[in-house]
Order: sequence, then C-alpha cells, then structure tokens
Amino acid sequence: MASLASTPPLTRDSVIAAHQLIKPYIHLTPVQTNTTLSRLASTPQSADALRGTPWEGKEPAEPNIRLWFKCENLQRIGAFKVRGAFHAVERLVGEVGEGQVRSRGVVTHSSG
Repeated sequence: MASLASTPPLTRDSVIAAHQLIKPYIHLTPVQTNTTLSRLASTPQSADALRGTPWEGKEPAEPNIRLWFKCENLQRIGAFKVRGAFHAVERLVGEVGEGQVRSRGVVTHSSG
C-alpha cells in the first residue's frame, strides 16, 4: 500500500503533471453519454419513496442529470489501470533513477 506521506496531493496542477508524465504511454479515450442512463438518473423520487426520510412531506426534486462515461476500456490493455501503473513507475524512476528500477525491478498485482 502506498504511503500517504509520499502520495502527492490531488490538485488541478498534480493531475496535469500526472497526465504529462503518462501521456507518451496512453491512448486518448473518448468521453460518451448515455441517454437512457441519464434519463433514469434524472427520474424524480416519488412522495412515497421519501416517506420515512428527512425529505418526507417535501416536494421531490426534479433533477436534470447528464451522465458522462470515460471509455478507459478502449486503452490497449482494456482498462484504466495503465494510467496508475505508468504514473507509479515513472514517479519511481524519477525518484531513484531508471538504473535502480531496472536492477531491483517492480512487483505489481491486480485483482481484476
């Protein structure tokens, strides 16, 4: 497990820096919408569904939600994991040098 002490903060700048680090190794994948899922997510709750909740007796909201899906399944390996893997290895190379990484190696595991 990664140490929180060595984990960079999640900021706009850190996301941009991470993207620059992994950009040579990843594919640009599309972002798509799904009308059916957006419509389902936008369905208001019924008054009955609000019974017994803090919103009981209040007018149900009428959300207008548009869901977006980043299609990371279109990466060469079929998953988003390549982003995290390349980022971790490239950060390690930056910290200890490519020679150390090559001589010591890197062990990984994925459960799915």
